[in-house]
Amino acid sequence: MKPREVFETCHARYRGLRAYLKGQMSAIDLDTPSAGYQWRPDRARAEEYVADFEMIAERALRRPEWRGRRKLFRIYFLHGVEYRRAIILVGVSPNTFDYWLGEVKKACGREFLRAGLYPPRRYFQMRGL
Repeated sequence: MKPREVFETCHARYRGLRAYLKGQMSAIDLDTPSAGYQWRPDRARAEEYVADFEMIAERALRRPEWRGRRKLFRIYFLHGVEYRRAIILVGVSPNTFDYWLGEVKKACGREFLRAGLYPPRRYFQMRGL
């Protein structure tokens, strides 16, 4: 699997777990039909995945010359700031932002593979960490 796809899969799980940990579970909304059974890890393991995602990504982006890419990662991926607003907050042109976005996904995706964060299913099957 390509590093970008690895990143997107891990980031989707990260977002879902962040919402789960904040208590925002859409299946509880009685006006919205449930999508059926949705597996949820125990709270401690979910917190570990969220922490590992952030730590591994920071490690992948630690090069001193990648300071702007780390800023992009924190603003856009961790805080979930809207795309146009994130471009302004990072302080680069849209073309540079898009280029950095691709580099961040590739670098983090490679590191997620190496560190065992991907696939998430295997991560949650591992015990004794």
